[in-house]
Amino acid sequence: MPFIRVETNVDVTGEDFTAGISKLIAGNLGKPESFVMVCVHSGLKMSFGGKFDPCALLTLKSLGLQASQCKELSSALTGFMGEKLGISADRIYIEFADHDREMFGWNGGTFG
Repeated sequence: MPFIRVETNVDVTGEDFTAGISKLIAGNLGKPESFVMVCVHSGLKMSFGGKFDPCALLTLKSLGLQASQCKELSSALTGFMGEKLGISADRIYIEFADHDREMFGWNGGTFG
């Protein structure tokens, strides 16, 4: 059930960005893309370090996410953001979170 939320002050148009980050998450986590949910909030009024240059906050939640996976995921995600949106790696924060299976609902129940 990987879920990624992208919040950025860069305008994101079309579906290529969303499709690309969905594939990246599925591939890096080894999970079926059919369970990956992507939510993109773009064109926001955001600042980082008091400046309004391109920046982003990413939130990635996934059942079973291990701390040992986060460094590689951080590298892959910041690289993707730089390539697709021109955002410098030092202007991106990423929050990683794991959840207990019983604490995440889907299909009228939970994963636990």
